[in-house]
Amino acid sequence: MNDTRTRILRTAGFFLPLVFVLAVSLPAQTIGTSARLTGMGNSSAALVRGLDALNVNPSQIVPNDGVTVSFGLLPFGAQAGADFMDYATYNQYFTGTSAEKNTRVPTYLDTQDKQAILNTFQGEVGHFSHDIRYSLFNALLSTRFLTVAVGVTERTGSNIALPRSFADFMFFGNEPGKTFDFSETSVSSSWTRDYSLTVAQEFRLARQIPILVGASLKLVHGYAYFGIDRFNSSFTTDPDTYEVNGRADMVARYAGTSDWIAQNNTFHYTLFPTPVGTGLGIDLGANVQLTRMFSAGFSLVDLGSVRWDRGTREISASEDFTIDNLSSSEQTEEIQSRLDGKEYDIPSFSTPLPSAMIISGVLSLPDMPRRGKFWHFTFAYRQGFNDVSGNSTRPRVGIGTEIELLYNVTFRLGANFGGVQPVILGAGVGFIADNFKLDIGTMDITPHLTDSFSAVAVGISSHWDI
Repeated sequence: MNDTRTRILRTAGFFLPLVFVLAVSLPAQTIGTSARLTGMGNSSAALVRGLDALNVNPSQIVPNDGVTVSFGLLPFGAQAGADFMDYATYNQYFTGTSAEKNTRVPTYLDTQDKQAILNTFQGEVGHFSHDIRYSLFNALLSTRFLTVAVGVTERTGSNIALPRSFADFMFFGNEPGKTFDFSETSVSSSWTRDYSLTVAQEFRLARQIPILVGASLKLVHGYAYFGIDRFNSSFTTDPDTYEVNGRADMVARYAGTSDWIAQNNTFHYTLFPTPVGTGLGIDLGANVQLTRMFSAGFSLVDLGSVRWDRGTREISASEDFTIDNLSSSEQTEEIQSRLDGKEYDIPSFSTPLPSAMIISGVLSLPDMPRRGKFWHFTFAYRQGFNDVSGNSTRPRVGIGTEIELLYNVTFRLGANFGGVQPVILGAGVGFIADNFKLDIGTMDITPHLTDSFSAVAVGISSHWDI
């Protein structure tokens, strides 16, 4: 008992200072993936095994509990977050005002209201991102010689950087003597589907240290994309002559499938729409069991790109402009027209996949809370290589813990640091019933406590093992 108590104190002594240092030194952002990851602050990349390891670390699809066949049952993960405009502000100004007979009427913003909305920006640029993933099908077969998994994963994501100048211009118009600079504007939004084949196997280093290695090959179908590659546009209104001088310099590209639109412009659902882009992606990973209690993982995910070559269009502008002798409303419309640019057909363009590196570790204390069970402490560092939809070059760190306090019921806690929010706290629970496992997790508990939140993340996943 004394040895167990000593191990707990040493573990807490390691993790608590780490939480404090990260909390005061890093901004934060959630990244929605699997439910087990979500409930542990995206920290359990070295802990997940089997189908839970798909798209995280391909080497860890090798089961550690004797599972031979496993089927995933519609796992789903989603996150969305912003560093401006929390839900309370949105609900106050953009959902209408209560009126008679339980009706709502439009809310008309006065100068004070508009300024209150502008004050939600923490700096000159506001950021928004979302990432939604769900698996249409995945299955795993494990043998003594090789473990193989196949999966079909749908994903939509977006990254948006919106200068405060946009909202200022829309609320107050082109104020004389003021320069509106939109050069920080960026948008990346996409809808893709991955068809993946993953293989992995366990080897021994020095005949005694287990090491897992694995790789995934993905055929990527792209169904929609919109991105702003450049938006170096600005303008100024002269306070004396009211003459507007500006620069419109932007490039945006997009493509999208039309299979969901019927001939009469109504919505038409199809499970397999025609892709407007194709590409290949690769995941590489390894995991080593350094000691009985500690293992570490390393993976590179989504290395590759998509080439969009059907119905591709470009919107561009590159001109200096001057507008004079116009009324205020006409100036606004003319300025917007110049900034919007002109649209053209183009042959094709390419975009990278949301590539990233993940370094992770897990410390497992045996026989806790009872014999044959483990109390896990996890850590993960994720570094994105680009800022395409759903990804970020801002480093993200997660820490968490998992323990089976009740029979076949696992409880999880975690924290995520790095991105658009300060500190995101996660919680989750897992249920085991014979060969069926169900995991539920949330990355941010704030929405359950107050409406002053601007980030949410949830995950639900289950699989049936044989």
